[in-house]
Amino acid sequence: MNDVPVPRSRVSLRYAWRMWQRNALISRKTILTTLGPRFIEAVAYLLIMGMGLGTYLTKVGDVDYVTFIAPGVACSSVMFGSILETTYNAFVRIHVRRVYEAVITTPLSVGDVVVGEYLWAATRGVIYGLVFLTVMAVMGLIASWWVLLVPLVFVVGALCFGIVGMTYTAFVSNIEHFNIFFTALLTPMFLFGGIFFPFDQLPVWAQVVGWCLPLSHMVQATRDLVLGTPDAMTVVHVGALVLLSAALFRIPVRRLERRLVA
Repeated sequence: MNDVPVPRSRVSLRYAWRMWQRNALISRKTILTTLGPRFIEAVAYLLIMGMGLGTYLTKVGDVDYVTFIAPGVACSSVMFGSILETTYNAFVRIHVRRVYEAVITTPLSVGDVVVGEYLWAATRGVIYGLVFLTVMAVMGLIASWWVLLVPLVFVVGALCFGIVGMTYTAFVSNIEHFNIFFTALLTPMFLFGGIFFPFDQLPVWAQVVGWCLPLSHMVQATRDLVLGTPDAMTVVHVGALVLLSAALFRIPVRRLERRLVA
């Protein structure tokens, strides 16, 4: 399908950036319609869970409940913003609009295209997170200057979730399969990722399951920085996201090479 002898294993950041530019150019016209609903949803969760449940559960330890859940809700915005780009949107580019088939007839390799998708997904996720972080600042939900490091956590987390989404997308051939992904993985991760309650009150087995979820690590690292309580474990949480990203990084490239390059 590709007549241009581009090395399969090559990944060039310069060419990957071209794919990022392509996605950014296409998406700039719809950024408000895509960003708006997810942002409103995140704020709604903060208000409903924080202001509602917060009237009954006023504190978690020494922290106001609203302040406790705000970093987690911000992380969920990053997760959904990033992962939607490499699931539904990437699927359409692969199977419906055949964008990938067209792009790899240029000097871009499959690896360049996939990494470009990672970068664009991370960009979108970080934008979601920063907008929500601004809302937190306006609401007085930030307790420390350590929050200045939160965007770095957002970058690592958004990239991780972009890679997770692309890994799943590389193996599916029907858009309905994403119902399984969102129902079986993302919804439980959102509910049990440490956003709304701390893990230390759960049974040991539940804590183990919770810490196996990448969102849990992102939430805890972000919460540490927002509350001004970072320590060595904060670095460990970020490291867990990096390790997962590294483990999955090449899988979508190899899978899509087999599919697109005969």
